[in-house]
Amino acid sequence: MSRFGLIGGSLSHSYSKQIHSKFGNYEYDICEVDEEGLEDLLRSEDYSGFNITIPYKEKVMALCDELSDDSKKIQSVNTVLKDENGKITGYNTDYFGFRYLLTHNKIDVAGKKCIILGSGGASHTVRTVLADREAASVTVISRSGKDNYENISEHFDAEIIVNTTPVGMFPYNGKTLVNLDDFHDCAGVVDLIYNPDKTKLILDAMARSIPCAGGIDMLVAQAKESSELFQGIKIDDGDIDIVTDEVRSETLNTILIGMPGAGKTMLGKKMAERMGRGFVDVDDMIEESEGMSVEKIFDEKGETYFRNIESEMLEKACIRNGLVIATGGGIIKRKVNYNIIKQNGVVIWIKRDLDKLVTDGRPLSTSTGVEKLYEERKDAYKYWSDFFIDNNQEMK
Repeated sequence: MSRFGLIGGSLSHSYSKQIHSKFGNYEYDICEVDEEGLEDLLRSEDYSGFNITIPYKEKVMALCDELSDDSKKIQSVNTVLKDENGKITGYNTDYFGFRYLLTHNKIDVAGKKCIILGSGGASHTVRTVLADREAASVTVISRSGKDNYENISEHFDAEIIVNTTPVGMFPYNGKTLVNLDDFHDCAGVVDLIYNPDKTKLILDAMARSIPCAGGIDMLVAQAKESSELFQGIKIDDGDIDIVTDEVRSETLNTILIGMPGAGKTMLGKKMAERMGRGFVDVDDMIEESEGMSVEKIFDEKGETYFRNIESEMLEKACIRNGLVIATGGGIIKRKVNYNIIKQNGVVIWIKRDLDKLVTDGRPLSTSTGVEKLYEERKDAYKYWSDFFIDNNQEMK
């Protein structure tokens, strides 16, 4: 069986092994390596080829014996293949991937002013695709270039913004390089990051109803073309959507919200068991961290203190992938929690008739009353959720 892998500097965020298992029957490894070990790994007889990611898409070019026309044009390599004599040929499948992302998400760049955040290997590919798609202009914003983050105000009229940097990528979720409010003509936002599923940049675009797309479509599309090179076969483009849906289904968290006592923990445990996933209860995390019950935290330290700890524990849970997460009933009281939940989650509202809610050990249900709490929270539950489950059966 042929053996392939992904070469990069830090790869804890990667879904590549998972994706390639869906495109072909070959071994695929995640290969973190420093620059000193790059050439030895690349020439290892244990492997027939690799995908290449940050920070080696440009550096690997000098180690290839031959370059495809597209990689020469773009000046970036993200796939290498070795023949029986060990000759290494470099390819660029990111071009196909980014082009697919734009088409699939209906982001039209023709005639528009575009800026690219970042100047690495992925930036070269994006620049080429945008030019080929007849963008009016393409400007690269980098830390030390002529166009940088100190004078980015000169480009606040940009219509398309593409992030090619790792800013906002797992495990440093929630960060962004720009404030979209500054870009008054913005008509499209793309972030090549795929973990988390929705970066802060993408969530900011969604909040402003700006057409946008994260990097998962590009990741899967370029992997499809890489897999074709690895296996020497043609794979139907229709498989891209199938694999993308499967990967998102496997990696996105299932996050349960709803009134206190609605059965989020009970249902969450059952869902996790059926789905073969881990289960996390945010209230349990809080109690373990504080060494006391939620009720006691409210009594001794107050609600503001509790909400601070709740957001902290929620962030720790939601940065992970593929979990079922039960949240507290008041999670929707803080707007900051919305992005934390939405970055990597499908949100389900657990609905239960008010007269069936369990109130024991739930401070606000007891002190405020479930009717008042529900009136205060129902609109937020609806807005935050993607689906709802009616949980009016007898709880056991």
